[in-house]
Amino acid sequence: MTRQKAVARALLAIILVTLSRRVSLAEGGLEFQTTYRIILHKDSSATWVVELSTTLDSQEDLDSFKLFKDSADQNTLLSNFETTISSIVSKAASLTGRPMAAGNFSLKIDLTGILKQLGTIKYTFKWVNFSLKTSDGIEVGDVFEGGFYLFTDEMLEIDYSELNSDYFLKLASPRASREDSLRLAWVGRMDFADREPRLVFESRIIRVEEFSLDSTRVKKGSPLSVKGRISPPTPGITLRVIYLSPQGSETFREVIVGVNGVFSDVLNMNLVGEWRVSLRLPSDSPYRFSQEPQPLQISVYEESGGEAQAESLPPVFYLALLAPPVVLLVIILFHRPRGRRLSPPDMKVLSDEDLVIKLLREAGGRLTQSQIKDAAKFSKSKTSIVLNELQRKGLVRKIKRGREYIVELV
Repeated sequence: MTRQKAVARALLAIILVTLSRRVSLAEGGLEFQTTYRIILHKDSSATWVVELSTTLDSQEDLDSFKLFKDSADQNTLLSNFETTISSIVSKAASLTGRPMAAGNFSLKIDLTGILKQLGTIKYTFKWVNFSLKTSDGIEVGDVFEGGFYLFTDEMLEIDYSELNSDYFLKLASPRASREDSLRLAWVGRMDFADREPRLVFESRIIRVEEFSLDSTRVKKGSPLSVKGRISPPTPGITLRVIYLSPQGSETFREVIVGVNGVFSDVLNMNLVGEWRVSLRLPSDSPYRFSQEPQPLQISVYEESGGEAQAESLPPVFYLALLAPPVVLLVIILFHRPRGRRLSPPDMKVLSDEDLVIKLLREAGGRLTQSQIKDAAKFSKSKTSIVLNELQRKGLVRKIKRGREYIVELV
């Protein structure tokens, strides 16, 4: 072990070595057990609680502790503790190369319990930048340069309940003596290796950067390709691609995220209709999406028999289909009834609408509907149809006067 590590180890162990021995001597032999409790926070800081506790089995023990509680110079005890901790934190900052600070120091000496009384001396402080926060997780352990040491019956407890919503514990070294809900505990005597205890927390939060289909319309029986990408990349994790059929049944396929966070899947679409494709995490996954990706829509169609047959017909069949309409058109264009004279090429033939407009203009822009009917020699229904079309085009307007319509040019 290097001298530098030995110094760090001694500084981290001195919290109890000095304080517990002083209290034990002052109280004439009270035996104290020590618990180091580290409560991790999301901002990479940690609240440390150093608790010295003793069971007061006899009246003599109770009186002795009460005497200590009443006569202890708490300001001096807290000042000594603050000096020791500040030195430890300063050394840790120098060794890790990360800025750190200690604050919020407090001391509480108390009696607890009813059937069995317990005397406790509890020191508390906050260690700023205790953990190493990375882009995809939090690591604990680099402050323990040279390791940590627990005497017999001492306990080190790390509480990570505050991290649980956004992080999960991926690694803990060495293996804890006890592990319960979001807490790890090591019981001494125990000599930790360099940079231990070490805990690695990985972020639960996954962002879906891409989730797409190669097409939104696929022919029945053809493959559909799904692809995507997550961040942070996290290769090796499992995702589920859910295919919801037009009948409402789900098919899920598990895909493994590869390098750079990419994933893909291919499924043959064998049912015609509207499908939905979704992305989920397995129910037992430690990860969660920052935002659920929107389901993708896919339409599966089937070619009709007529379309399939048409594609296979020879060109001569198309000629056979086109021949009758062509022959009919020739007959219409070139056949004229005998005895009918064609209008001279320069004679202008007015349409029904143009005729009505001409009549209105010659009458000064205003006529009754019946006058137009008589002048144009239209039937009553044809007159109404022509006028309604002109009104739709905005060329005339019809005004109701009693039982008659007045028609005006616009």
